[in-house]
Amino acid sequence: MNVEQLADELLHTPETEWPMWFVTHAGALSPALIAALKRRSDRLIKSETVLAERITRAALTVADQLPGDSVARALALWARGNWAAYCQPEEAVHCYHEALAVYEGSADSEAIARISSNLIFVYSTLGRFEEALTFAKQARQLLQHDNEHDNELTVRYRVIFLMNYGLLLYELGQYQEALTVNAETSALAQQHGMQEEWAELQVNQAFTLAATGQLNECEPLLLTARTTLEQFPSKPSLTIARIDLNLGDYYSITGNLSEALRCFRRARDEFSAQGVMMDYASVLLYEADLLRRLGALREARNTYHRAYQTFVSEKLEQYAAQSLLAGAAVRRALNPADPELPTMLTKAYRTFTQLNLPVWRNETILEQARFALTMGNIAQAESLLIGEWEADAPLPLNIRHLLLVGELRQMQGDHETARTVFTTALAQSRKISHIWLQREALVALGNRLAVDHPEQAIRHLAEAAQIDDLMRADLSVAELIAEFQARRNDALPLLAQLELQTKQVYAALQNVWRWKGGALIDLIQRHDGQVQIDPALESVHKQIAKLRWELERKQRDGESVEKIEALRDQLRRLEEEVYHERRYLLSQRNHSPFPAAHSWQTVQAQFDADCLIEYVCFGDELHAFCVTRDGNCTVTSLGFASDISELLQRLELKNVSFLRLSREQQQQRGQALTRDAQVLLKRLYQVLIAPLPGLPSEGKLLIAPCPPFHLAPFAALWDGSNYLIERYTIEQIPTGALLAIPTPTGPSGPALVIGASAEGVLQAVEKEIKAIADILPDCQVYIDEPAALDALHQQTPPPRIVHLSAHTVFDDEPTIFAGLHLADRIFTIEECYRLNLTGTDLVTLNGCTTAYGMESGGALIAFQSAFLIAGARRLLVSLWPVNDELAAEFMTRFYRILAGEPEITAALRQTQQELLREPEWSHPAIWSAFGLIRR
Repeated sequence: MNVEQLADELLHTPETEWPMWFVTHAGALSPALIAALKRRSDRLIKSETVLAERITRAALTVADQLPGDSVARALALWARGNWAAYCQPEEAVHCYHEALAVYEGSADSEAIARISSNLIFVYSTLGRFEEALTFAKQARQLLQHDNEHDNELTVRYRVIFLMNYGLLLYELGQYQEALTVNAETSALAQQHGMQEEWAELQVNQAFTLAATGQLNECEPLLLTARTTLEQFPSKPSLTIARIDLNLGDYYSITGNLSEALRCFRRARDEFSAQGVMMDYASVLLYEADLLRRLGALREARNTYHRAYQTFVSEKLEQYAAQSLLAGAAVRRALNPADPELPTMLTKAYRTFTQLNLPVWRNETILEQARFALTMGNIAQAESLLIGEWEADAPLPLNIRHLLLVGELRQMQGDHETARTVFTTALAQSRKISHIWLQREALVALGNRLAVDHPEQAIRHLAEAAQIDDLMRADLSVAELIAEFQARRNDALPLLAQLELQTKQVYAALQNVWRWKGGALIDLIQRHDGQVQIDPALESVHKQIAKLRWELERKQRDGESVEKIEALRDQLRRLEEEVYHERRYLLSQRNHSPFPAAHSWQTVQAQFDADCLIEYVCFGDELHAFCVTRDGNCTVTSLGFASDISELLQRLELKNVSFLRLSREQQQQRGQALTRDAQVLLKRLYQVLIAPLPGLPSEGKLLIAPCPPFHLAPFAALWDGSNYLIERYTIEQIPTGALLAIPTPTGPSGPALVIGASAEGVLQAVEKEIKAIADILPDCQVYIDEPAALDALHQQTPPPRIVHLSAHTVFDDEPTIFAGLHLADRIFTIEECYRLNLTGTDLVTLNGCTTAYGMESGGALIAFQSAFLIAGARRLLVSLWPVNDELAAEFMTRFYRILAGEPEITAALRQTQQELLREPEWSHPAIWSAFGLIRR
């Protein structure tokens, strides 16, 4: 039996039977068998890591059977070190050094050179750069070469050495030298057909370019490398997972959080499959952070918990505690009374104390104090913030501490001390150029001064709001979507409320428009190409992206607190530079304190309704601004939003209960059930409409709802004699501020009608789609066809009408991954942002509650916003679940009327009035289930 056959037999033998196998084959055991095992494990390290690890244990066990053969032991340790270099780098150092001692004793220069080259990689990974440099020098001396006499193995050894050396140069910050080494090595690898090594070099080159500020060159290199490796018969899955990790970093830094999440999840699944649990758990942390930024807090909470469990099982105490701390913050946001919170925070505190990590300990104290203040436990907060705090923390941490101390003093009624503390925090944040801490201090001062000194409070809050506006100015579409969820938006509501108190009604309305419409308008203008990065700031913007990339990687690599803080300090100063430059440019070009898109004059010039009703909640108190054609503006307090929301929930239950009845039951009980609904609709009318002064008796209303009223059926509000739709033409708009930006114009093509029956569950969809196709001439029709979405993306010019009828897929909480279930995949809200619908008059979303998402507090996470951003002028959406038979009837009538009435709003009104006049369709659950939203 040769060594390959012997290796096969050993590896097919269960490990529990190895002792007997070794006794049976004692005479056949040799270093040659270990070499055969090493070759196998080396091939599988990046594709089948678990199997590779088992093979290295087999090699070590064979070596144990040859106690007098030091070379056999060294070869087995070398094999084990090669596996451990990717999975357990500390173990790799031990294995390599023990093996190296043997080869140095026998003066085996090739083995010494190869192991030294591997040690460069391991020490670089561990951040031990002086040791890495020592072995780089040794490997270079041993790998001096004569190109004419190189054989294939010699070239391979040199390529691996240069790959590791380029990585070391990168870690040392010698980026230009690293780029040169990587380029030369790539050419050598390609010349000799070393495609796997070439692909890995593209990855190294990508993050080295990013470190020099050439971030836009990273993505194509990483994608090319990934595609190359995917084509290998034995895919190096571990390398591909690490590429996904780098792609996740890139997309995260550039604001494309949904793509980052996909990459991290691919990497996470592969690390788990390969048994690389440290990397698996680390990726769970990145994934949880992205979910938090996207607003998917429940999923983030669960992911942090999985990361914690994995770190505990791997005995990585520091990372387990970090997972606890981050998870606790998310739990507090979800439910301050979560019973797990105190235990989680106590565990984290104890771990950081035992490990002597004062910065993390202080971070935990801040989170414990926030929790205590949220729960009203003033004494505990005092003990933590005054008694437990270590004052030699980094200055940004001390400023955050001051802000919490100020909040504590304010809750204790010591308002003057609170004001002094907040003022100190503001001064210190300005001193270190920390723009976001300045913003937090300004808002804190605004809150503190709101009662006693409203004029001063307004000035502070206006500056905080300007920081939000100016720091958003140069963000891309992807960055805006990401930042919208991550940033707090607490300055403008308080500012508008204070302006109302001081009788500045028009200024208050303008700030309401900024509050409700700022990010949405920014996204529309980015999508339409109306906003370009100012050339004066372009280089700074690139430096910021570079620093964010570097910070992300250094944090992952466990860099020291001092170096991380130095990078953060550089980033803060660049952000401050951007803010002041934008502020200067604003003062040069536009002296108005309000962005043009939110100014009263701009909106008034585009006014096309008899009355705009702009609803807004200040805390739990609902207000309505009413603006008429002649420019008159009034504001009315309407009571508690929670009470009105309860009425809406009761109405939705009645509507859904009615729709669940059979058609026969609906017709038998229709009049009685309609009267029941009218009781609630009248109460809603009396709260939402009746108190508003100066409403015309008829005409056009433009209604801008706010959470939690986006699902309110305004058309069906009942005054005791008539529904609102019988007196008015009604349109909804996310905010009146949208009137200030141009209506999208452009050529349009034939209608696109798409239906998906959810594998036959929605039986009326096919009937509905065919009926609409008969009404709309020359339309493209797709029923349960995978090509439907390609047509939506590719049709040029965009369709005049897009009709989508499908089952709606929602998670437990609103996210951009909610969507419509089409033939072969989910058409998500996130995908809508990438459409170009400039020229599209109408998008109809016929699914269950397609108005979903606007209640989340993140109105961008909704179909309405996504399609408006893409360029659609109007959307027809459902306010509650409607069965497919009734929806098909509604849609068929609507399109039949629309064919003869080109004004979409009038066509919807006519459809609703026609249905409510027919007894079998007259229940408002049917005819008012759809609402029209415009730009």
